[in-house]
Amino acid sequence: MKKCIAILFMLLVVAFGSNRGHAQEPYYFHTIHSNGLSFVAGRTIKLNYLYQLSRMRQLKLSGTYVHDSYDQGRNRIRANLFFATAQFQYQLIHSNQFFINLTCGGGGYHLQAKDKLNIKHKEWHFNFLAGLQFEYYIAKNTMALTLDYDILYLPWSKIYEFLHVPTAGVTLFFF
Repeated sequence: MKKCIAILFMLLVVAFGSNRGHAQEPYYFHTIHSNGLSFVAGRTIKLNYLYQLSRMRQLKLSGTYVHDSYDQGRNRIRANLFFATAQFQYQLIHSNQFFINLTCGGGGYHLQAKDKLNIKHKEWHFNFLAGLQFEYYIAKNTMALTLDYDILYLPWSKIYEFLHVPTAGVTLFFF
């Protein structure tokens, strides 16, 4: 299963890595070499830095904090996860000021968990990420409403294998 996911990840990078041409448009929102900062939240807090590499591709650096708690029988587990990831983001759909982007990448995380009996667990490992980002520009090249849905794959974790992280917020762009 893990090999299949790694192969799929590599195929997505190759498939969406090519620059596909588009007809000339009078105005384009993702200006090459522009920068962006986004703050998005949900059950998590996420800060992204975006750098536009081409019209179709962005480099995205993210810092993410996730607080999770769940029941395991009569025990209650509380976990805090801190992620630092580097991702490539590829444009899939563009319609006026609305964009849908595919994101894939990886990084590292730190997990701290404890249960009702105060038994603690800590781990530092690498993780992989795939997701979608929806952007709706409310001001050209300046501000966009952003919705991220990331699926984090933690193959070496003793607590999580996959973690779904939906977030929503605002992205500010500058040159």
